[in-house]
Amino acid sequence: MTRLALLLVAVAVSGASASGMDIVVQGDQAVMSGDVTGSECGQLKSILKHNPIRTVVLTHSKGGDANAGYCVGELIRKFRIDTVIRGSCNSSCSRMWLGGVSRTLDGADSRVGLHGNYDRNGNLLPGAPARLQAWIPSYAPVNRQLMEQWTNLPVNKQMMYFYNDRAELCDHGRCTPMSGWNALNAGLATR
Repeated sequence: MTRLALLLVAVAVSGASASGMDIVVQGDQAVMSGDVTGSECGQLKSILKHNPIRTVVLTHSKGGDANAGYCVGELIRKFRIDTVIRGSCNSSCSRMWLGGVSRTLDGADSRVGLHGNYDRNGNLLPGAPARLQAWIPSYAPVNRQLMEQWTNLPVNKQMMYFYNDRAELCDHGRCTPMSGWNALNAGLATR
């Protein structure tokens, strides 16, 4: 009986992570939260067929599947949807946010976390910086120097975080302020 209970828990957990971010429709908003697993683009596409979504709210995401981040960002832009971050939206989630026509951070502690694309061992993938550096400027007029810096961070334990009033570079959890920068003047947020 104990083995059966453990098996059922394992199946439930693996099924939950395979399904992708939680996406909840609230009026004309789609609220997306959680880890990015790869199914999000199809999920959002289906929601957009049946709902007049004007804003995608991204919250509590550490990121995940890079290709899903690109796909959702492109889908959001295709449908001319605005994006908002409430809380944190890191890594591949940031590509989703950058797809927004209007991009905002809701609240003083809301942040977008940016870095490159990495392999399973956490090392920067060859070609990833070039792909990001070609993609990002077509969605947001970012500061080129900052973009080159964050897309070339060598390991996935490094991240640049941008808030409404500040920015920081973090390396394995140790963060250093990036004086004078924030999401708006870095070209990430639109307001």
